[in-house]
Amino acid sequence: MGIPSALLKTVRPPSTLLAFVSVLLPLLVRTNDLAWSIQRALPFLFGSMCTFIVNALDDLEKDAINHPERPLPSGELKPAFVAVVYYGCLAAALLSIRFGVGTHPISFLYYLLLVMAISYSYVVEYLPGIKPLYVALASTGPVVVLAQFYPRETGLYLVALAGCFFVFGRELCKDLPDRRGDPVSFLHTFEPRQIALVSGVCQAAGIVLLSFQVTTAAGLLNLLLMGTLVVLAYVWWLRWGRLAAALGLMKGVIFLGLLYLL
Repeated sequence: MGIPSALLKTVRPPSTLLAFVSVLLPLLVRTNDLAWSIQRALPFLFGSMCTFIVNALDDLEKDAINHPERPLPSGELKPAFVAVVYYGCLAAALLSIRFGVGTHPISFLYYLLLVMAISYSYVVEYLPGIKPLYVALASTGPVVVLAQFYPRETGLYLVALAGCFFVFGRELCKDLPDRRGDPVSFLHTFEPRQIALVSGVCQAAGIVLLSFQVTTAAGLLNLLLMGTLVVLAYVWWLRWGRLAAALGLMKGVIFLGLLYLL
């Protein structure tokens, strides 16, 4: 695979870019200032990269059971090298907050979300029962930061809440294949179909919340597409057993939800 592609796989571009784009595009649309928008969005890119890198390091033994094909357990990347990359990303995140956001009061939220990002592995290891909620809150944090720049746009909080439901529902499903190697929590007492029910309710709640943001035909069509993807995800999972494909569709729903931030 090669070191660059293996490292890229470790930082999971679809997820790291989601946090970055969810701030960059709304700011750019509102200001038409690319440089200013990048400065405010860049910390989320580096912070997200830190999350996945440190998680890959901490989960090395578990991934040897659940995902032996990944770069670290397969030996494509050395832990020492990945640790150096992690500290580089962490330094970049801190510097981008200091010089990109400065001493503005909003910087506190940037630092708080960075702390949540790099503390993720401790939640996975010692508080696995709250992991889906923790990920949902951390993932929608960038939208909350965006709302601080435009306090009069209360609809941004509605989108953040909808995103929280989408991510929470997806995280519940995402953990099912890894139960064998993950720490045991109360979530393990629920059967997959029970998890699917709760997850489906969360996805539906997200769709309902976003419906209040629909003001154009394009917004309505996008919402219908999101609803269709949600239905397809559960059909593929529950009828055909294709959970990985279903999770991909759920991530697509989250990306489509970015439209309501513009």
